[in-house]
Amino acid sequence: MNNTIINNLFELWRFIGTGTKSFHRRKGYEYVMSPELSWPNTIFGINGELADFQSMYQSIEKGKLPLSIAFSGDALLEKQLSDHHFVPKSTVKGMYLNLSSISKPANHFSAIEKVDSEEKAVEFAAIASGSFGYKVAPAVILPLIDMAPKIKLFIASHEGVFSNCGLLFLDSNGISGLHMIGTLPDCRGLGLGKIMTHKLLYEAFENTSRQVVLVASEAGERIYSKMGFEVSGALNIYTTKTSGNET
Repeated sequence: MNNTIINNLFELWRFIGTGTKSFHRRKGYEYVMSPELSWPNTIFGINGELADFQSMYQSIEKGKLPLSIAFSGDALLEKQLSDHHFVPKSTVKGMYLNLSSISKPANHFSAIEKVDSEEKAVEFAAIASGSFGYKVAPAVILPLIDMAPKIKLFIASHEGVFSNCGLLFLDSNGISGLHMIGTLPDCRGLGLGKIMTHKLLYEAFENTSRQVVLVASEAGERIYSKMGFEVSGALNIYTTKTSGNET
């Protein structure tokens, strides 16, 4: 199951990178270096037998490659990165839910709006940036707004102010990935993220997906577990030693 989760995430990054002309392949790995160093800005899909880790490290230090390296469940790759002075940055859990185990949510989401205009794309980018603490540029979101059902983006309001966001990605295997579920700090603890998650689950049913997947922080894992999601593997993020000391 872990491969299904990671494949959805990596396919999303390739899709966004292709749409923004920021997806690249080098011998032994792929990467997205988005406009304005926006999300997604990551090296992934690493083949440890082909990648030149010394050259990769030097290119990251010179700003020619993204700072983050994402991989999953590969002890040998982890050792190769460590041997070349890369260091752990963070870890998130892979999670999945079989839609056959739940009922389709009722379509009662009056506060949630589809991102279907430049104005709403700018709102989505601002909410995501404020929620996650890293840059999400409107230039990355704009090319995605007309790509349903492959990608569906939503923003939701609370007391008349847009305050949370969510993205659904339908991959080539028919799996719906739940991504970018974020809430601005001032509006947390009100259940808005859970409502957005149910909206994305509704859209996954509309996609006729049999499963949904996501990656979650430790705090997110507790929330999604209560909704029936199960953990399967983890996504590790590494960076260079210099960059790791700066974070």
